[in-house]
Amino acid sequence: MLNRMRLIFTGLFLSMALIACSNESDNAVTDSSETETTAPAAVESAPEATEATGDESANAIQAGMTRDELISAYGEPDIAQERTLDQMNMETLEWHNDDALIIAQLLDGKVTYGRIVPKSE
Repeated sequence: MLNRMRLIFTGLFLSMALIACSNESDNAVTDSSETETTAPAAVESAPEATEATGDESANAIQAGMTRDELISAYGEPDIAQERTLDQMNMETLEWHNDDALIIAQLLDGKVTYGRIVPKSE
């Protein structure tokens, strides 16, 4: 009985490993010079937190902004999700309007990532 359970769990493990390692996009072509081979950077060294386009640059989301600054710039968020991982408090805020989708991710109350995605016309 124990050998059957080992065999079943080994088969499940190998199946999950193959699924996790599979490439869902058959058409994807990656350049090895563009892929990152090191561990991801720490949050403190995150890149600039905005990807604004056009006339939205005046209202761009900047790294280090607080939740209150975001609310004063964009109003109350349509969606707010909060999670705690170990001792870090992560929050994702989204605003939906006619012109764009605005996303901001905060870590311990400060913006680490922000994006303004214009809606296609």
